[in-house]
Amino acid sequence: MIVTIANPKGGTGKTTLVRALSGTAAHAGNDVFLIDADSRANTMRWVTMSKQMNVWPDRLEAESCLDPNQIYKLALQRQYEGKVVFIDIEGTTNENLFAGLYCADIVLIPLQTTQDDVVAGMQLALNHIPVVEEDQKRKLPTMIVINQHDLVTGRAKAHEPLREILRESGVTVAPQPIARRAAYQSIGAAGTLQTVAKSDPKAIAEMETLLSELLTLYKNSKAEART
Repeated sequence: MIVTIANPKGGTGKTTLVRALSGTAAHAGNDVFLIDADSRANTMRWVTMSKQMNVWPDRLEAESCLDPNQIYKLALQRQYEGKVVFIDIEGTTNENLFAGLYCADIVLIPLQTTQDDVVAGMQLALNHIPVVEEDQKRKLPTMIVINQHDLVTGRAKAHEPLREILRESGVTVAPQPIARRAAYQSIGAAGTLQTVAKSDPKAIAEMETLLSELLTLYKNSKAEART
């Protein structure tokens, strides 16, 4: 399974989500390969620090790759080797984004319920992804996940029109938002949710649920493709 995590807008929490998801998948017993396709290389700095602090999962590999052709080839090669592949795409619209879309089995779009985040996410889901689907003659399953969620924004009436846009888009929305938790900030420097000094069972459960939803979406899409 290849999961591309993307949103053309920066600051939606993509990299934090990639770290949490890839670590959770590795701790669950999967061989995981993470591709850092962001020119800022924040993920690779996290990898270096995690290894230096001895909090790096054995089953997780990572590599920086900024060439779109190599992103595509590397993802497919690692998938062929039996690894779960996550691709962290920079928050912009470039060739790396489309490389990630063309090789993906699933696209995960993290966003917050702000106008800029929703507009960028909808542009990706309703404009860019259909182009890839038409070109490849296949369905590209897509899931939106509301990220860095809290009770204030969850109850704010001002955000309801944006949530309605998401509901009416026809794109699958993860039923459980990802909360704004200190645990996600903790892994920003090093480690995974499972290896930080003060683990948060709620954060771990959130990532396990999201990973399960992605696997279900993947299996369902493969079953539909065979019919």
